[in-house]
Amino acid sequence: MISPRVLFLDDDPNRAEVFLINRPSAVWVETAEECIARLAEPWDEVHLDHDLGGEAFVDHDREDCGMEVVRWLCDSFRDHLKECQFVVHTRNPNASCMMLMHLQVTGYKVVERPFGAPAFEDGPPRSARGPWARLRDWLTRG
Repeated sequence: MISPRVLFLDDDPNRAEVFLINRPSAVWVETAEECIARLAEPWDEVHLDHDLGGEAFVDHDREDCGMEVVRWLCDSFRDHLKECQFVVHTRNPNASCMMLMHLQVTGYKVVERPFGAPAFEDGPPRSARGPWARLRDWLTRG
């Protein structure tokens, strides 16, 4: 069986160590720039942190944060990533909401799972999925 291709964006070596114990074949990148460069490749999963460079609760307008990766992804839909599962794992709630909304509205498969939180067995609960799906449908109506 082929291991899934997993990309992990996070600046914290301790979180990366924990993640890589469970996903040893994952590729760890620490900056938005490195992540964007690697996103030219196909991936099965991409895990995104927001606050990089050792800072917390940074403005999502900055270029050195996970939102910069999301802006790049949403600037032009990347067909080679249409089946990719994106996981926003930042613990910054405002940034997480923005990242999630932009990725969903653009058409990517994305879930929010703060780092260390358990994964849902069958996807997010229906109540968590519904509002975003309705928003995407409303925004994309012809």
